[in-house]
Formats: sequence, C-alpha cells, structure tokens
Amino acid sequence: MESMTRSDLKIAKLILKSPNDFVRSSVRSVAADLGVSEPTVLRFCRTVGCEGFKDLKFRLIQELALAQAQADQRERVARPAASAGEARPVGEAGGGEGVADRLFDTIIGALTQTRDSLNEKDLQAAAAAIAKAGRVVIYGIGGSSAALATEIHNRLFRLDVPAMAFTDGYAQRMSAAILSPGDVAVFLSSTGRPRELQESMELAKYYKAVCVAITDADSPLGRDADICLHVGLSPSGVEEFQPNPMRFAQLFVIDRLAYAVASSLGERAHLMLRRARGSVAWLHGIAPQQPIGD
Repeated sequence: MESMTRSDLKIAKLILKSPNDFVRSSVRSVAADLGVSEPTVLRFCRTVGCEGFKDLKFRLIQELALAQAQADQRERVARPAASAGEARPVGEAGGGEGVADRLFDTIIGALTQTRDSLNEKDLQAAAAAIAKAGRVVIYGIGGSSAALATEIHNRLFRLDVPAMAFTDGYAQRMSAAILSPGDVAVFLSSTGRPRELQESMELAKYYKAVCVAITDADSPLGRDADICLHVGLSPSGVEEFQPNPMRFAQLFVIDRLAYAVASSLGERAHLMLRRARGSVAWLHGIAPQQPIGD
C-alpha cells in the first residue's frame, strides 16, 4: 500500500474496511462513494494483479470464504471437547481414525436440532396447502438444495400431487409468473439467501400463491415465506472436507412433510401408492419390507 497512488489507497482501504460490502458493490458505486473515476477503479484492479473488477471480487470472496473456514477450524480445535452433534478437529490426511464417528455425530446433531425446532403447526399448514393445491412448484438452486428439490417432487408426484421441480433460475421466474391463487411454491435453501429464489418468491407472492420455505427461519427467504419450516445451519460448523449435514435435516423435513401430505389426502393417497407400487412390481416382483411409497 505504501507504493500506491492516493486514489488506489482509497480503494484499498475501502476493501480492507468492508470486504463483504465490497464484493456486493459495482464499479459505479465504488467510484461514487470514493469520489474517483470508474477507470481509476479498473486500473486499481489491474494494479493488484486482477483482470478486472469481477475478477477482483471473485478472488476476494474466495479469500473471505477461506478465512471463515480457517477461523471456524481454529475455534473447533480450541474447544476443549465436542458435544454430541458438534464437529471435532480434522484428523490426519485421508481422514484418520474416528472420522465415521465425527460425521455420524454431526448428522445426528443436525437431525436432533431440526426435530426439536420444527413447528408442527407450520408443518401441518404446509401439508394442507399442498394437499389441496392446484399445482405445486418446487425451487432449489445449486448444490444439495437442487438435488433435494427433485426429491420433494419424487415424494409428491406418487401421491397424485401435481408437482414440478425447477432448479434453473430462469425457469423458476417464468413458472412463478404463471402461478395462481391456490397454487403452492416450495423453496428449499441451506442459507435462505440466493437472490434468484428471493425474486421468484416475490413473483409467487404477487400472484397469490402460498409460499413454503424449508430453510433458516431468520434468513430473507424464511422471513418472507408464508410458512417456514425451519432448518438452521449448525452453530458449531463442520469440518472443511465434510459435506454439510444440513441436507440430512432437510431430508427429514421433506419426509415429514410428505407423510403429512399423505395423511391429509387419506384414502386418495392409499389408492395412488398402491397403484404406483403395482406398476413397478411388474418389473422386479414383490420386494419384502419395501414401503409402498417406494
């Protein structure tokens, strides 16, 4: 920084002061806030070795994510002992002994936390809305949320619920724009923050669809939903190489929701499941102990 120009120094200090805000800014807003020209901001990006403003923001957000992961890891190592459901220090390369126990503990912790915090009244309200819906659209973006959105569809279609899953932002917006009163839009997200989902929810609510979110109740998506089935991230975090155990908690909520929808449908659900089971029995015969829903 000692070798920087006065304008470059302003930009550098802004990044160091508020890096999280900077990655959400634009060239125009940075230039306006600091009283410099937009070309000055772009020259700064090249000065620090980046191809442009987007490249600078992308590399900065990678560093922020890494710094947070390292801070979480130091906290876990410093903790005297991990209670049930909390991640413990990472072992040697390849995992080492105890990995299975640590992974199992975080999964059980996530399931227990979700079971204890899930509001039964909200669950039944969501199930009732889905059971009588004209159609159900299911939205998930990226990672496990997109995969679990298709799992919700997998649970509902066999109950004769007219459901479709969308994992593309454009398709989500278009489908939300053709919803009507009596329809239900289900939103699945680990963080409750993806802008695509928030905008699709705004559209769905505008057209009077019931919006159900399976996410953190204190997130933007959770707060805006008509019904939020709370699933929160573990306060203790997880190891760097570990897949997020939150997806097990989300799957638990999905299964509880599907069970409640089936119960709400009653005999209709029984009939549809028997017909679905009969159709696949022709392919592999009758499998002992297999649930009729699968």
